[in-house]
Amino acid sequence: MTATAATALAGYVFRPDAKRINRALFGAWYEEDIYDQFCTAVPYAMRAFWWRIPAPMRARNLIFVHVPRVAGTSITRALYGEGCIHHHSMRYYRALDPGFAQSADSFAMLRDPFDRFASAYAFVRAGGTALSRLSDVFQRQTANIASVDDYLDFLEERGPFDLDFVMRPQSWFVCDPVTGACFVKNLFVLGEDGGALATYLAPHKIGALPWINRAPRAALLLNARQRRRIERLYAGDFALIESVRRASLDRFRAAAIAAE
Repeated sequence: MTATAATALAGYVFRPDAKRINRALFGAWYEEDIYDQFCTAVPYAMRAFWWRIPAPMRARNLIFVHVPRVAGTSITRALYGEGCIHHHSMRYYRALDPGFAQSADSFAMLRDPFDRFASAYAFVRAGGTALSRLSDVFQRQTANIASVDDYLDFLEERGPFDLDFVMRPQSWFVCDPVTGACFVKNLFVLGEDGGALATYLAPHKIGALPWINRAPRAALLLNARQRRRIERLYAGDFALIESVRRASLDRFRAAAIAAE
């Protein structure tokens, strides 16, 4: 064996794999999930990590909960800059600094669950995008997925902490996992609430947002059985988005009445 090969092998064998260490010690692949578990297990102790809330987030007094595959990268960069792209749930911010979470405004973007499913499926099959790669752990785990039904089987067999962020329900990021109560103050549906979102972000001097982390994909045709499976998997998301749509319709009707 040459010296170069020996060095490469040594680096391969002894380089620590952070996600495997996380999994062995805490039962979670991602750092965000470690903190999320602690939010439930030791909520008061989490306040010692108040400093983890990004300074730009505190400066704007605005918490954006980044739900993956919902144009969140574009919004996060516009609001907070390059170093703040994480997938923390609202539970995380509430645990770290309850006072800030209560006083600050908060919002998240949601997406039609069928459309988000298609986007996530394309993302997984492609191993991610040029900007955001699917982690090595889940590239290995999904290497044999060759169809929508394979992907659905994979999702149905696992809980949230055994799934990549793009695979999890949107409600997992914004709601209480036990009661279903929404912790985020403002919700917008991608492709439906563009005007309302622009008005909401205008005080923060945020203009038109480019969608910078798209996953190129062909149209995904789902049969009736597949759609039923998606509806069961993401039942909370369908209910959450329907409540947002009803609230938007109620506001529109109230505005129309007031204008008469």
